[in-house]
Amino acid sequence: MTPPKIEPLPFPKTLGSDAKRWLEGYGFVAKQPSIRSSDYELCLHCPFQYYLSRRIGLTSALRWSSALSRGSWFHKRAEYIHDDQEIAYQRILQDLETRKEELTQICKDNGIIGDSKDSILEREEKDAKCASAWFDAAMQVKIGDTNKTFVDTIFADHFVYLGSEVVMKYGDSLIQADALLYHKGQNSVWIVDYKTCAESPTQRLQTCPHEFQTQHYLFTTHYLLGEGTLQRKFDLPEDARIGGMYHIAIQKPSINFGSKDRDCELIEHELQRGPRKGQIEIRRKYHGEPRYENYLKRCEDWYHAKGEYEELAPDRVGDPVVNISSTSGRICDPSLDPTWLYEYHRRLRYINHWREVDPVPANFLKSAKALSQHGKMNVFAPFYMTTPDKWPEILNREGFMFQDRDDIEITV
Repeated sequence: MTPPKIEPLPFPKTLGSDAKRWLEGYGFVAKQPSIRSSDYELCLHCPFQYYLSRRIGLTSALRWSSALSRGSWFHKRAEYIHDDQEIAYQRILQDLETRKEELTQICKDNGIIGDSKDSILEREEKDAKCASAWFDAAMQVKIGDTNKTFVDTIFADHFVYLGSEVVMKYGDSLIQADALLYHKGQNSVWIVDYKTCAESPTQRLQTCPHEFQTQHYLFTTHYLLGEGTLQRKFDLPEDARIGGMYHIAIQKPSINFGSKDRDCELIEHELQRGPRKGQIEIRRKYHGEPRYENYLKRCEDWYHAKGEYEELAPDRVGDPVVNISSTSGRICDPSLDPTWLYEYHRRLRYINHWREVDPVPANFLKSAKALSQHGKMNVFAPFYMTTPDKWPEILNREGFMFQDRDDIEITV
């Protein structure tokens, strides 16, 4: 989105109200966003980034996507959990084409051409195929001693699958459940949340009950059930209650889609030197382009510690690559334990401070640690290190745009 063409305004002399007025003239108009699950950690980590991304709505044009407005490629694949694997993959490819058209236009608008543009499109295709393969392979993994996959849990006979990517709004709160289930025997609603992680899924799941996202999702769903909104939407009994939240953690494979996923043939090779000279060794001779089917097979072997990943088998016993835990909806009942409600409301008040404070740059503290994330400079770093009068130039030069994350279709 290009800032409106206006007459030049005098540069702001402070980071206060004059900066606010000057920025508004260039399209940097702040709003009070809804309360999303990521807001608490964002405000805690760096209020200034909350100001830029949530109050102003700045986002990198190459990172924003209408095609993927509901989440990552992994979550997009999860939307098609009802489909046969091949049908789901074809739907992913259709979504990918839409996304590549979108990226092509963004590159054109920002003067990105040639190899740079091709690299962006290739990266997106790789991301989509990797995430789809991870989900398909993880669906087959039996969890612990249950001999069940996470799919078996979700589609158990006592559950009715209400929907994927269910967007729910209550007051200022907005949540987006990866899936919503109704437990017929318990007359309760359950939330499903997928988490991909680089670390151990068992380790990742340990913090889930204490995270703001879990509290926010459970309490918001609890309140919607209390006023009967979910019952009317999904034709549930009037006395349906919150059951809990399933957290499904899936470790990301340490293998990438690439040259090893080309078709190959096994050939005999006679060693020419060294202590094994003269011995025959079986080697792979690759040809053609990488194929999704080959990468999916490698992911399946990685998750099950088979084939060339057989040495990972001992690690899989005590530390599964797919795991599941749950947080009970009983935390929403203050008569059982009021500390959960108390903590949730304190966190809401903290977020509300940054939602409601006068949106002048000086009011939002910066964190130096936020400048670098995962070994790379934060995409918002140019705004941290310059004065507001430089921001319109950065907006155009770095390919930023204004995007309202709350502009999303509400399910309930």
